Amino acid sequence: NLREANRLAAKAHVAAKEAFFAGKSELEIHHAYLSAIDFRESQVPYNSIVALNSDSAILHYDVYDTVPPKQIRSFLIDAGARYRGYCSDITRSYAYEEGFYADLVEAMDKAQQELLSEIKPGVSYYDLHVSMHLKVAQILTDFEFIKGDEQSIYDKGYTSAFMPHGLGHFIGLQVHDVGGFLKDDKGNSYERSERHPFLRLLRDIEVGHVFTIEPGLYVVDQLLEEHKDSADINWEKVDELRPYGGVRIEDSIVVGADGNENLTRDAFKELGAE
Repeated sequence: NLREANRLAAKAHVAAKEAFFAGKSELEIHHAYLSAIDFRESQVPYNSIVALNSDSAILHYDVYDTVPPKQIRSFLIDAGARYRGYCSDITRSYAYEEGFYADLVEAMDKAQQELLSEIKPGVSYYDLHVSMHLKVAQILTDFEFIKGDEQSIYDKGYTSAFMPHGLGHFIGLQVHDVGGFLKDDKGNSYERSERHPFLRLLRDIEVGHVFTIEPGLYVVDQLLEEHKDSADINWEKVDELRPYGGVRIEDSIVVGADGNENLTRDAFKELGAE
């Protein structure tokens, strides 16, 4: 059922991507997504995020502008489908043209796939989240947003300004499925992390777990305000990214004893789309 939910969403994502490159508005892209799988808006598991340009820096954006921007730069879509009660949750980012933002999307995709290779039973999901922050720090320095090595960029809190949400969450009958804080079958819970309060999954990874992996990087001015006097940050480079909003890549993973199943990429591959 989760596989089929991913297949449906992947088909709709392909239609949305085509609408983006055809120069459509956010609302038209949203309609293309629903039309591809004959869904009503009430049938998707959550309000789809269909964001062009700087709108993609808004994490739960769901406004859907009716007119395309004069200059189309970037597209972030976070959207799923439901099949027999089970949910999918997929995010993809696309550059309208080659260049700086396209390179950033490619770097994030590479970092995300490196994270996927670190998923093993017994590994703490929190440690995976920290690994993601270090990879985002490496991207921040590679693209000259920040001066410093990845550990110091993380230690100074810069990555949390550019990547404010958690690495992922359980997914199943709910998009943010339950149990991410459970310590045991008696109902004892982990305390939310002070350093990473928005991380929804603090358990050690087990065989059979299904969760999302969704690293991102965004220009969120309210969060960057805390570091406005920092000499480490290349503000001209941040200004260059601002019109593009941000980037996020999200897949759903089934943990196995001898390797994992990527429900999302498998669904795209079946369509010949990735």
